[in-house]
Amino acid sequence: MVSLAIFYLTSFVIAFSTIGFGLVFTKFLKFESLNLNYGMVGILGLFFLSIISSYTHLIMPHGYIHNIFIIILGLFGYFILSDKKLIDLKILSLIFTILFICIILAKNNEDFAHYHLQSSLHFAQQKLQFGLGNLDHGFKHISTLFFLMSLNYLPFFEYYLFNLTNFLFLFFLIIFLLQEIFSKKFSSSNLVGILLCFLLILFLTKFSRLAEYGSDISGQIIISFYIFFIAEAILNKDISFKKKTLYFKVCLILLVFAISLKFILAIYSILVFLFFYLINEKKRIILMLLDLKFLMVIFLPTIFLIFFNFSSTGCLLYPVNITCFNSVYDWALPSETVNYLNFYYELWAKAGAGAGYQLSDEKKYIQYLNWVPNWFKMYFFTKVSDFLLVTLFIILIFSLFFKRQIFKNKNINFKLNSNHLFFFLSLIIIFLMWFINFPTLRYAGYIIFYLLIVFPFSVFLNSRINLSKKENLKKFFYIVIICFFVFIGKNTSRIYNEMLLTKNDHHNFKNFPFYWIKDVNYKEVIIDGQKIYLTNDSCWNTPSTCVRHTQFKISKRNNYIFYSKK
Repeated sequence: MVSLAIFYLTSFVIAFSTIGFGLVFTKFLKFESLNLNYGMVGILGLFFLSIISSYTHLIMPHGYIHNIFIIILGLFGYFILSDKKLIDLKILSLIFTILFICIILAKNNEDFAHYHLQSSLHFAQQKLQFGLGNLDHGFKHISTLFFLMSLNYLPFFEYYLFNLTNFLFLFFLIIFLLQEIFSKKFSSSNLVGILLCFLLILFLTKFSRLAEYGSDISGQIIISFYIFFIAEAILNKDISFKKKTLYFKVCLILLVFAISLKFILAIYSILVFLFFYLINEKKRIILMLLDLKFLMVIFLPTIFLIFFNFSSTGCLLYPVNITCFNSVYDWALPSETVNYLNFYYELWAKAGAGAGYQLSDEKKYIQYLNWVPNWFKMYFFTKVSDFLLVTLFIILIFSLFFKRQIFKNKNINFKLNSNHLFFFLSLIIIFLMWFINFPTLRYAGYIIFYLLIVFPFSVFLNSRINLSKKENLKKFFYIVIICFFVFIGKNTSRIYNEMLLTKNDHHNFKNFPFYWIKDVNYKEVIIDGQKIYLTNDSCWNTPSTCVRHTQFKISKRNNYIFYSKK
């Protein structure tokens, strides 16, 4: 239990250190007038840390001293800039404690051993290296998430705090949604408030298990924040032009952050273009965006994302072969490898690859819409249908709680304007882009699929339910309490099963409260004068740099290591 207490307290300190970085970032960009709640400040703190971690990775590994120094800096920022009342801190601490149960897990997602742990541990133990994609498939996938995870590499814990990063995304989202909905200074439009209610229910009930997050859900959490600011600017006519401009800046930051975690989230940029199209004073907003600090904040993460893709694979945008420098640098991935993997990713997303799959003509399968019948058979009637049922059940529960307002309200003032239609049309375009290119829910699909169903219903509810009324807010409060019980119940059941019922030698809590790690055999090998660690298994917690083959050569130039194929 001592380990659990230290685990909890350290996580708590890191959370408030992250908020401290958010406060510094908010002051740097002069966002104080937005009066952002701690949930949004926390997300901005993670964004700021992603820039810091990307920069420091260029010159040093994210070791113990580096990470402790970062945490202390964040705490200084919090204590200097925070002006929150004690009651706010009590609420934050309570929500943190309730949600903390989800980070106590024995089993991680399937990709954790293959590249999440491997990449994060590599960034913690090594500075920038070139050609990592030649060593292992996992190194080809660059995500800001892994840089953020490596910042939690600390004494005593080592890699056991890596999952804390995904937890902080969830924690900050729940805090943001609760404060936006239940704040006495509720300023969001009623329609947007209803949308936030649906998002809160979704994340407390559906995404309650942290092990399922992988590298996909955190990016969609950022998109949830992004949707709020976009929807407010488009659908709320009561906010001033100055506030809309600040919202536009926040939207661009969130979009860049989301893309740095998962590039396919770029499809949501459609909403930024809609925002710009609908706003009247376009020249004025462009001039207000031409701020050196803001431009630096926007372009730095973009440059880092492109550069780290390049340093790992030789491609500016992996796996798009036209952006690769295969013939220029010997450490760049071969053109055949990039083309094959690009093809395979599309094949997999369209339910044409995986265990038990056998296709006679894979190239023909992904052309046009040939893949749709098999996708419905192999993917829709498992993953998508389950999520659809969850969505419909959420709508049903909401309807039951507000049945009097929905079914018995005769004084209906239904308002539907062009902005509602434009917003919904944009959602349809995003959905089609997702469906045609990578129709897998984990690939940017959960939020757009959910919104496409929930938004029309929210517009319908907007004419019947007024969230500013105490009786309606009270009903929703009861729904939230039920959702928290569902969250706690699902995680309690999971922990009980992992701790007492599992009969496996793995995925258990023998190292409670930390997750299970496979004991991988590896050996130290010297190649071209450089030390690497060779294993025949997934790398897991093997020291960096971990490899599973030796078909490469190593060179050192200007104190940087380069890996190239033999």
